[in-house]
Amino acid sequence: MKKIPAIVYYLAIAALLGGYIFFFERGPAKTDADKDKDKKVKVFPSFVADDIKEIKIEHLSTTVTALKTPIVIDKDAKDAWVITAPRQFKSDEATVRNILTNVGDLTADTIIENPTNLADFGLNSPTARVTYSSKAKTAFVLLVGDKNVTGSNIYVKSPSGKDVYMVQAFVIDNMTKPVNEYRDKTFFKTDGVLAQKVRVVRNGKAIVFEKTKSGAWDMTRPMNVKADDQKVKDLLNAVSNLRIMDYPDDRPSNPAIYGLSAPHASIEVWSSNEKKPDAIYLGREKLKTSQFFAKSGDDPAVYLVSSYFDKTLDIKPGDYRDKSIMKFDMNAAKSITVSHRGKVYIYKKDDKGLWTCPGRAKAQEEGNFIDNALSTLNIEDYASKKAATGLKDPSYIIEVQLNTGEQRTFRFGNQKKTDVYLASDRSKDVFVVPYAALSQLDTYYSEILTPVPIASPAAK
Repeated sequence: MKKIPAIVYYLAIAALLGGYIFFFERGPAKTDADKDKDKKVKVFPSFVADDIKEIKIEHLSTTVTALKTPIVIDKDAKDAWVITAPRQFKSDEATVRNILTNVGDLTADTIIENPTNLADFGLNSPTARVTYSSKAKTAFVLLVGDKNVTGSNIYVKSPSGKDVYMVQAFVIDNMTKPVNEYRDKTFFKTDGVLAQKVRVVRNGKAIVFEKTKSGAWDMTRPMNVKADDQKVKDLLNAVSNLRIMDYPDDRPSNPAIYGLSAPHASIEVWSSNEKKPDAIYLGREKLKTSQFFAKSGDDPAVYLVSSYFDKTLDIKPGDYRDKSIMKFDMNAAKSITVSHRGKVYIYKKDDKGLWTCPGRAKAQEEGNFIDNALSTLNIEDYASKKAATGLKDPSYIIEVQLNTGEQRTFRFGNQKKTDVYLASDRSKDVFVVPYAALSQLDTYYSEILTPVPIASPAAK
């Protein structure tokens, strides 16, 4: 008898496995009636999110005291969602709207028709009951039972219905959270348009910004100078985007334990026509965390916010000063006068936009470079009064005449590592600016060494 090759056995086993998968896992061919059963069925077919005016969440099986009182979220006269029980809080509109959308879209992954024993699904004693009441006084009620073995699905049913639905667990989890999860996480909204005045106090030092009639920002304390508009707008955006991370104490008996009886930092914002500012106060840092205790205005409630906001309020006046005071439109320059080492170079732009300068073969290149470098010059910092600026004897004095009649004067002093000191007739301050512009000027105006003459043969 011939021995059957091993490969034949392997092929036979593969065929049997394939048959099993096809006939048993795939199952018999489905009829049209079976296909209808497989279609996703909405739990509440007539649910319309915009018609809902009240949400009531009851944690029926909880042993946590804070969860025993039902959570009620109502729509007020202005169509805003407000938590009215267990206490009144402003609600997070986006969270509530998302829940209502999910309820309207809630579909069953599996339907257990008229089960004989609800205990099999944890629905003989539900863990939670959620009621959505419409303007027409129609109530959509959902009883919540157990999760399945994997925890990815959960069993629910309507009190008046016989069928049990298996739906995605995360959707139901979002509907049955503790009350703080539905609270508004913001402090107050503001921006560069609404705000008129901003005061930041940190460790006893105050910085004040006030909006001018033109809509720009000035720093009025600790100095009276033009402020960096974008920096102030970024600060206001940080306030609007600040999120409450937790609610440790809604009714503190002693704010001092949170460091809020004498806050170490605060920001107050006055908006248009408002005499009283919106405010955020920061207390101490919570132990073993990167969070700070905070409160909003006169509201006694204590919140937790990220330590990043504390760093945001650590403002240095120099960082918020206007850095664009020397900038101008490079296309508006019509003449440039450079004084260096006792020599004067005068560049003029002709009608075609070309630069010329007597004795300078590369006048077009040089004029373009100087015009571009100075018009976009970025102020990095302001020099201290004790700095050795070298401006009594500037290395360069450059005057730019604009076709508007304005003039910019740049006086460059000593180099400070990669920067150089700069003075101007537009300010009493001394600026610190990048040295890169001067390094190129040094190349343009460096002394040309005279070649050493070669001795003639006769001299030998």
